[in-house]
Amino acid sequence: MEEIWELKSKIEALLIASDRPVTIQALAQCLSVGEDEVDAALQEFEADLLAADRGIQLRRRPHGVRIETKPQYADLIGRLLPERKVKPITSQALETLAIVALKQPVSTGDINAIRGIESAGTVQTLRNRKLIARSPRLGPRRERIWRTTQLFLDTFGLVSLEDLYKEGRMEEVFASVYSGEAGAGEGEAFSDNALTGDIEGP
Repeated sequence: MEEIWELKSKIEALLIASDRPVTIQALAQCLSVGEDEVDAALQEFEADLLAADRGIQLRRRPHGVRIETKPQYADLIGRLLPERKVKPITSQALETLAIVALKQPVSTGDINAIRGIESAGTVQTLRNRKLIARSPRLGPRRERIWRTTQLFLDTFGLVSLEDLYKEGRMEEVFASVYSGEAGAGEGEAFSDNALTGDIEGP
């Protein structure tokens, strides 16, 4: 059995070399150790990277684990690599994204009903930015149904949609919606009830 510090350094090298998430099973096979040993090393490695003097973090994804830069360095990275600079999202788009995230799968018609205005253009913008995608599910009269994407989770630092319901995360992700900056209808504030209340499904 290898020492855990040896496994951590090897896992770090493998994850840095990979351009996509790597499964625990694949790491175990490559390192010729058990999956439980890999998981133990990953947990310790993850804790190490949480230190304030580290600029990277370990993220667990549905299809494996990967090393990513910490979100607070996004602007700094954008300065060095302009092509990776995060494009700002308007409050109207964020409002629409909040509805899709919390109501999905949700139709364009339902989004319009909640916001009180036509939202097709905003929906298309979010689709172009790959934050939402069409769901395989069809609504009445084959209406388009929308869901969030993996890029949505990555952009807002979420492991899964369940993370939205952790204390403070929903307000953090959809800050302008909750602060009343995003308009709905004729300049009305977009309320929590619109986000969490029931709507008639497609």
